[in-house]
Parts: sequence; C-alpha cells; structure tokens
Amino acid sequence: MYAIRAKKSKKWVYGTDYRYPRPHQRTSKNEALLYSILSLAELDFKKRRCSNKLYEIVPVKLEEIPEKRYHNSIRLK
Repeated sequence: MYAIRAKKSKKWVYGTDYRYPRPHQRTSKNEALLYSILSLAELDFKKRRCSNKLYEIVPVKLEEIPEKRYHNSIRLK
C-alpha cells in the first residue's frame, strides 16, 4: 500500500481543498488516503497537484490493532 506524505512535517495527506487557485493539501497525523497500487497513488498525486518539493509517495503497512472493549458491563438484549 502507498500514501502521500508531507516531507517536512511527516503528516499524511487525507484530502485537498480546491477553493484556492493552487489547491491546498489537507494533512493529519491520524488520517491518510491509502492506495493499493503505486500507479494509482502517482495519478492521484498529479490530480491533487502536489508539489514534488513538499510531498512524497511512501509505501505503508496497514495492521489491525486489537480493540479494547470498554462496554463489557453493558449487556444488550
């Protein structure tokens, strides 16, 4: 899998704001757009008009984290 990341801040791109003449990338430490194929990531990188100086496409690994159950005391009938 692949994701687009800001080089300087290491934050992930999760969207693009097209309200400006030059689109602004929305970034976050907790959210990211994921691509299963590198060519799709490259296509979206160009579509979003990401700067090669500011952003990069990086390989990522998606892992499931075991969920803690906080609602054990609540029983649904």
